[in-house]
Amino acid sequence: MTHRPAAAMIAGLIAAAAAMLPGLAVADDTAPPASEWRGYCQVYLQALDGTAKGNDLDITYCLGITKGLLNGIRVGSQIGALSFGSRLAVKYELDADEVFKQFQRIEPSQLMRICAPAATPASDYVRAVMAHLERNPDDVRRPIGEVFFEGLQRTWPCD
Repeated sequence: MTHRPAAAMIAGLIAAAAAMLPGLAVADDTAPPASEWRGYCQVYLQALDGTAKGNDLDITYCLGITKGLLNGIRVGSQIGALSFGSRLAVKYELDADEVFKQFQRIEPSQLMRICAPAATPASDYVRAVMAHLERNPDDVRRPIGEVFFEGLQRTWPCD
């Protein structure tokens, strides 16, 4: 199964693209609505809080989507920065090495304007997006990639 890492990277890139282009994403089988993610992640949080015995499949789904979106944001931001840096270097005849050094000094999450503390556990990301959904109940119909990205940006904005 040597294709799993490549498939995971492609899925992450798609999730990042969906998060970066909220007006263009379409909710379908490849982009579950936030309501679906919320349902599974409510079970996950209840299990963590000890208020309910969570179903392993629900918890696995919640964590799988959450980790996939986080990785997609990280990898997508790095690829986007690389592409943007290349374009700048070519268009303005800049020293490509210097341009890339500038982008390497920035944490990948900061490129997406999400500045969560280092080593933030997955449960905190889930809680942040859940809180965003509580404040914006109509967002449950939108693709989770869009809602996830917006929830993290609002919870941990960069200065």
